[in-house]
Amino acid sequence: MRYLFLLLLPVAVFASSPEEGTKQKTTKYDKLSIRKKLKIANKLYEEGSYLNAAEYYEEVVKVKKDNVKILHFLAETFMGIRNYEKAEKYYAEVIKLDAAKYPSDQFNYGRALKANGKYEEAKSSFQKYIAAKRDKDDADFSRLAKTEILGCDSAVVWKANPSKVIVENETALNKALPDYSARSVKGGKVLYSSIKSDTAINVSTAKYDYYSKLYMAQKEGKEVKTDAVLPTPPNAGNVHIGNGYLSADENNLYFTRCEPRGNVSSMLCKIYKSSRNGAEWSDPVELKSLNKEGFSSTHPALATSSDGKNWILFSSDQAGKGNMDIFGAELLADGSSAAPQKLSEEINTEGDDVTPFYDSKNGVLYFSSNGRASAGGLDVFRISGKPGEWGTAVNLGMPLNSSSDDLYFSLDETSKKGYLTSNREGSMALFGSSRADDIYNVVLIRDIFVKPTYVSRLTNQPVNGVDAALYLVNGKNFDFIGSGLSSSEGTVMQVERGATYKLNGTKQDFWPSVETITIEAEPATDTILKVVYIDPILKKKIKIENVYFEFDKSNVITFYQQQIDSVFNILSGNPTYQLEVSGHTDSKGSDKYNEVLSKKRAEAVAAYLVKKGIEKGRIKTAYLGETQPIAPNEGKDGSDDPEGRARNRRVEFKVIVDNPKDAPEFEYVPGDPQGTLEKK
Repeated sequence: MRYLFLLLLPVAVFASSPEEGTKQKTTKYDKLSIRKKLKIANKLYEEGSYLNAAEYYEEVVKVKKDNVKILHFLAETFMGIRNYEKAEKYYAEVIKLDAAKYPSDQFNYGRALKANGKYEEAKSSFQKYIAAKRDKDDADFSRLAKTEILGCDSAVVWKANPSKVIVENETALNKALPDYSARSVKGGKVLYSSIKSDTAINVSTAKYDYYSKLYMAQKEGKEVKTDAVLPTPPNAGNVHIGNGYLSADENNLYFTRCEPRGNVSSMLCKIYKSSRNGAEWSDPVELKSLNKEGFSSTHPALATSSDGKNWILFSSDQAGKGNMDIFGAELLADGSSAAPQKLSEEINTEGDDVTPFYDSKNGVLYFSSNGRASAGGLDVFRISGKPGEWGTAVNLGMPLNSSSDDLYFSLDETSKKGYLTSNREGSMALFGSSRADDIYNVVLIRDIFVKPTYVSRLTNQPVNGVDAALYLVNGKNFDFIGSGLSSSEGTVMQVERGATYKLNGTKQDFWPSVETITIEAEPATDTILKVVYIDPILKKKIKIENVYFEFDKSNVITFYQQQIDSVFNILSGNPTYQLEVSGHTDSKGSDKYNEVLSKKRAEAVAAYLVKKGIEKGRIKTAYLGETQPIAPNEGKDGSDDPEGRARNRRVEFKVIVDNPKDAPEFEYVPGDPQGTLEKK
């Protein structure tokens, strides 16, 4: 497929010399017969010279207006050079004349519509493709069509709810032909790949240098001060060089060399490495452990995982399924690499998964895929983790992604700015609506916020004026972040990805509330809406649950802290209330040992409350050992009952009030022990 190696040569493969201009002049062949023009068009199509072929096909179709085969080739040709408007036009004519002749044209028509941002029409086309009857020999893209439908629905949502990202065309670097794979280098430099020729030429006859090369630009702000091609080596003549990636010390350069395979529109690519010696670069060395004979490997990127291991990530079709997947190979101390392994299904799909970039500081992999729900063809995704341990891939939404192809996403050392390659609307177009790949600046401005809404359990209506205080859970400590009053407009508090917070809400005549909030690595939205229930103080029952312990342990288990926090809120909101904490054990061990253990448990909970701010004198402790079980320690046959013993390993609370008639009725409930059964 045309974007697998991201040189996108079909866009640059045209006939005519610089003196003749950039467009094939078919009018000078007016005396040729239609049959002859069709023969030339077919030959150019086979050679991969798609724009030239398209011009001849359009000449032919002026006469053979209802020839489905020619219309099909025209649609395929324009899709190949990413002229989505004309591809849409000719696919529609094929379907209108004979939809059964080329069943996949219904699917590709949907992709053309989608590329033009016509999501509802594209969805309809994919649905028609799924419903259509096909011969058993026809390719079946039904699964991909279902993914495309999901992409259309998602794109409508992303477009209506854009993420906080600035995407701008890097006009100072981009030329008419493909510019791609930009990487930030220290000191304001940019390493990127480009076909710099301003003239589109027929590669089979031209003497001009149309090959892709590596460039280094020096930027100051948005201005490009210098822009120079790298020397030879690492660049070379008569082959395409691109996809450069510098090591952190800038002494090793990984890149791709590509040569035509069969015709000029299909590339065979391999990964190479060149090392710096002063101002010179060594002759490139093929990384044979990454390359596989007869297959392409490309898009190298370096990564350091959280366990300190160094990796090289890359894209390849060496899995042998006809699509591109992302692979990883550990880099060894001697500079060699282990055997590459295809990354897991959390990343790779039945579509194409390409252009990996790993943010080692934050442990996040960015890559592009067209095998997932996308706004266009290739969309940029992110996934947290490391090789062997990945989370869930998340589409970065719009406007970072578009209805076109978006890939080669990378970030600088701040993880806030970077580059993207795209042929979206606004990219330079040399031939009508055919857009070449351009480099885009990207600035991430996505701050994450929590917006609590307090709701009364009694009325199920919002409660304004609640003082919401946010604390960051920092081990055993709680760091104050900020506070605000709930209102119809709401209050928002900024949070960090992957962190856990306590949200305490207080208001006169309401019982204090406490919520634990854990922020995902990549929340679905910038503002997390959190509904928090808060109880008005009435003559009613207040539930207080037991706290359970692991076998033979007295430390407070983390997930029971919320139960203790609810007791803390009752005490903090009612300074005259006191508390009795009684410790209990199961029947294992001697009476004396269990008495000591139950004391430790009661005192551990009391210490937790004191540390949170409750006066020590307001808390009494009792230690009852195994004397008051709430569940059997043994079965009827005398056998051990571990679940019953788990219920007995607990502390219980009793709130002591000075004026019982004004206090609520407290309901003391056993609750359920979680994770406290000893391992068998």
